[in-house]
Amino acid sequence: MSVINFWLDFALLVVFMLMGWEAASLQFLLPPPTLSAGWTLFGLTYDQWRDIQFGTLCLFAFGVVFHVMLHWNWVCSVVTAQILRTKERPDEGKQTIIGVATLIVLLHVIGAGVILSLFFVHAAPPPP
Repeated sequence: MSVINFWLDFALLVVFMLMGWEAASLQFLLPPPTLSAGWTLFGLTYDQWRDIQFGTLCLFAFGVVFHVMLHWNWVCSVVTAQILRTKERPDEGKQTIIGVATLIVLLHVIGAGVILSLFFVHAAPPPP
């Protein structure tokens, strides 16, 4: 199990470094998206790099969720012993249900944020 954790942590580090490089490249090497027409980095446009950055973010998020899943027993132990201050730890079935419910709640919070953002997006006025 420790070998799996090592390689997962290593992969998360590599993906995190890639995300940092992508963000820095988009921020400092390419002009703002409204001025980036015709600019490329390694043959890819700003929009293509933004899509790659989003894919990298999704890969990183998947890795983090997988990492937490592998350590879920430890997370439940810390929450019950250190935060709730109880001696009784939930059984494996309850831990699984709590984990799935937590993931569902987190995904709903992200979805609610996206839906809320829809109400505040405004299109640019047409050019004169």
